[in-house]
Amino acid sequence: MPPHSEGAADSIQHKSRYRRAAGRGIVFALGTGPDALGAAYPGSGERELRRRIEAHARTLALPAAALVTDRAEPADEICTDLLSIVTVLSKSSGRVFLRDKEPNLGQIKPGRRVVLIVPDERRQ
Repeated sequence: MPPHSEGAADSIQHKSRYRRAAGRGIVFALGTGPDALGAAYPGSGERELRRRIEAHARTLALPAAALVTDRAEPADEICTDLLSIVTVLSKSSGRVFLRDKEPNLGQIKPGRRVVLIVPDERRQ
């Protein structure tokens, strides 16, 4: 006789109770293709890339610091601008984004994704 009782469900459904308490998410993700970064900045050296990242960070409508999560929600905004993606990835750890920190180019990896939790009203 099977180990389950008659009428038992044949499938298990699970809904996560995770809900973001405050703010909204913005997803910054780098593609996984072999040319995910190189195609956008051919011939850019490390110094030039750092310069571009620093200049662009000052133009982003993001707070100076924001929490980072790996959990995206359906309503989250998805950033498609490659320079913005590279900038946020290079200035994010696994837990926090800091706009004014030195860029860590080692954090710019194909397939890497961060979701910034920002206040509902971003700075202008």
